Amino acid sequence: MTTFTNEEKIQIANQIKDISMDIVEKEYNELTNIGTNACNMSERCLIGNNIVDYFTFVQRLETKGKYNINYFDFLNNIEEFKKKHFIQNMLHYYETVKNKKGKKNKYIVLKEVYNICITAINIIRPLVYMEIYNTYKPHTILDFCAGWGGAAVAASCLNVHKYIGIEINKSLDIPYQNLTQFLNKKSNTELEIHFTDALTVNYGSFDYDFVFTSPPYYFIQKYENNAIYKNKAEMDEHFYKPLFSKTFNGLKTGGHYILNINKEIYNRVCISLFGEAHDVYYYKKSKRQNNYKEMVYVWNKNK
Repeated sequence: MTTFTNEEKIQIANQIKDISMDIVEKEYNELTNIGTNACNMSERCLIGNNIVDYFTFVQRLETKGKYNINYFDFLNNIEEFKKKHFIQNMLHYYETVKNKKGKKNKYIVLKEVYNICITAINIIRPLVYMEIYNTYKPHTILDFCAGWGGAAVAASCLNVHKYIGIEINKSLDIPYQNLTQFLNKKSNTELEIHFTDALTVNYGSFDYDFVFTSPPYYFIQKYENNAIYKNKAEMDEHFYKPLFSKTFNGLKTGGHYILNINKEIYNRVCISLFGEAHDVYYYKKSKRQNNYKEMVYVWNKNK
């Protein structure tokens, strides 16, 4: 078994997604031109995703999923994983059908197999953020699980006054520095990023009228620096409930509190805290192997 250096990880990531700064510039311009028409874009439209991937794709590949492994762990242990029948079957399918002509290199093939058989570490498309921002027209956005950067990109493209991101994954610090440096040249949006545990933040020190974020879904994915909880009940009591309460309490009266969460978290946590959502939207994304639909829940803070 080998261990990849950071340089090797970057080289592998580039073989999966070969994104140039020219592509980043082009897609940023396309997003700004789309602007308030984001709601009219197809759920299959990927414009803007390359911006996110250019800056944070390596860190996504380092995120652990099923079997407590990330993509690089999967590569390191591929001979062991090949002993599993479902991996064997998938690799055989790629060799004989999906990649019969060999157009995809081995890292792309193994990434697609990892996505299907282990875990797909997805992003929220900047276009999704843009549609929601256009609907509610925030002045200052709080995103307490900032993730891969799509929200900051969307805020910048729409020239939202201010975006505040909170992120516990400190491996994203330098990628975010590079991203914000790029965005600051393009927009007047003030970008304020804090790398800390969102549970420890004094939200009363911020002045925000809008919250939209996508917190982790229980134990599906394991991000760097995240706390480990014994079970869902413990995570409800020590993560979701205190974090949702603190961020809602800090929200200005008349503001909007929006979460992209699954139905289980909504039922177990949110209804008891906030009551039924005032608005519910389907989270627009391309449908994959089933008809499961993620939801976006909206609460208005009236007092």
